[in-house]
Amino acid sequence: METLLLNAISVDEFMDKLRTMIREELKIALQQDQLLTKEGALKMTGASTAVFLKAINDGLVKPQLVKGRKKAMYLESEVLKIEVRRRRSNS
Repeated sequence: METLLLNAISVDEFMDKLRTMIREELKIALQQDQLLTKEGALKMTGASTAVFLKAINDGLVKPQLVKGRKKAMYLESEVLKIEVRRRRSNS
């Protein structure tokens, strides 16, 4: 994070620098991965448990252990890489 010295800049410069700092902080915050439970990951991808377990065994998704939680968590960016094939109906 950047600091500003207020005694040597004008109000317009201050506001411009403040806007750029806020934009950078928002960009960093939005790029962070969310941790999902298995149920949340299955809901998000629409995958079956078998497909999800296959992705874990293939190393596509890695379980994360979080202190204070009993269940494993999974990174959203890894979960979104799971390919789900849909069956076509014959109608």
